[in-house]
Amino acid sequence: MDPKKLSTIRQEVQQALTATGGDPIRWLEERMAAVKRQGVDAEGESEVLLSIRRVLEGAGQKKGR
Repeated sequence: MDPKKLSTIRQEVQQALTATGGDPIRWLEERMAAVKRQGVDAEGESEVLLSIRRVLEGAGQKKGR
């Protein structure tokens, strides 16, 4: 696997999200609800999904100096 620039990764993620045509945050919420129903076994997956949600929610915000 070749190293990728962060901008390239962001572009790929954005393209994948727009290709589905759905709301990515809604999908994450549905997935997190499914993980909660599974219980303790999927605890690590829940943390990853929460992290992805924070990134998606903050994607449109500009950072102040």
